[in-house]
Amino acid sequence: MTERLNALEHAMLSERDGYQFYAMAAGAATDPGAASTFEHLAQEELQHFNALQRAYRSILETGTWDPDTAWDAPWTPETTERIFSEDFRRRIRDQHLEMAALSIGLLLEKEARQFYTRQAAETADEALAALFRELAQWEDGHYEMLLRQDESLREEYWAQNRFEPLD
Repeated sequence: MTERLNALEHAMLSERDGYQFYAMAAGAATDPGAASTFEHLAQEELQHFNALQRAYRSILETGTWDPDTAWDAPWTPETTERIFSEDFRRRIRDQHLEMAALSIGLLLEKEARQFYTRQAAETADEALAALFRELAQWEDGHYEMLLRQDESLREEYWAQNRFEPLD
């Protein structure tokens, strides 16, 4: 039981950090589309935290976990094609905060996906493994959405800021 609780504690800390990061990015973003997306991601990280907290409490109180208590709302895959406005693209040279938040978000989501995938494979509790697999899928959706944005903006951002890779 201690191993499961330790994994859940680590996951809750990670989700709390993700929430704080995305909330900060939403508050600091100058582009309305970016601010909205970062706020959406913050709220989803909060949902993850709450689901993990319910699992943690359940295991502490009963020694087991009821998967029906996990989610407030069902998960649906991300479908956002573009989170940054055309105005953002025109002003991309000076959008350092949003571009940094995009890069950091990619790292957070990739690490979370790997952690949840590993935890799902390592736990003998099938209900908890299912929760970890669902969280991994959710984080993968975040990662893919942010990756599409990064790929669509990176070259333009680099060109306008005169960043050049070394030969």
